[in-house]
Amino acid sequence: MTLREAFERADLESLAELLDPNVVWVGVLPGQLCRNRDEVLATFREALDSGRSASPEIVSETDELIVLDPHVDPPPELNSALHQVWVLDDGRIVEIRDYPDRSSALEAARPR
Repeated sequence: MTLREAFERADLESLAELLDPNVVWVGVLPGQLCRNRDEVLATFREALDSGRSASPEIVSETDELIVLDPHVDPPPELNSALHQVWVLDDGRIVEIRDYPDRSSALEAARPR
């Protein structure tokens, strides 16, 4: 299964299978950091348990990078325009990095 398929199905278990065991998720604010698959999944489950949902939209995509607008509902008070860059290595998610807005995420994902 691809990341796009997991998003389209809104299937957390399929997404979990794509996460590298050592995936890192870096949030926008200091201290927002997950250091492995279990911590990332715990963060997703905590959000779901608190009543949040997401309708991820892929904004830009290459084989190694996906820029994502998570469309979190309700939107977070801080970073209401949050976007993410998901880094893939051989189809596995190895890094998720949050950005305060779409332009910042697209700039970070721009080829150098």
